[in-house]
Amino acid sequence: MGKYIANPTITVNGVDLSDHARAVEINQSAADVDTTCMGETGVTRMQGLRDESFVVTWAQDFAASKVDATLNALYTAGTAHTVVVKATSAAVSATNPKWTATCVLLDYNPIAGSPGDLTEAPTTFKVSGIIVRAEA
Repeated sequence: MGKYIANPTITVNGVDLSDHARAVEINQSAADVDTTCMGETGVTRMQGLRDESFVVTWAQDFAASKVDATLNALYTAGTAHTVVVKATSAAVSATNPKWTATCVLLDYNPIAGSPGDLTEAPTTFKVSGIIVRAEA
């Protein structure tokens, strides 16, 4: 059985911020639509609308073209942007997929931590549409 050690790459609006990412989650969920009709002997259901997101915890950096400069601009503008997460920095393949989506930054916390802690910036990118997984 194969094992995998996490070392993903994360690009936000064309800026590679992988070297500042401490954790990443790709959240995919869909509404549970009850399709049960008369005469059924159990509940039937279908997948409804999807509600997906990328959640990233960053090691904060206030330098130009780094975490805060990239994310604060997106949050302030409120505009859609692309987020791409690859399993590793290698070329996209069957063993190194990538996930891409158009997102809106609705939650950006530029500082999180206590005295003496690494300053982190937890971020949630809400997907507008769906996340697309590709192997090439």
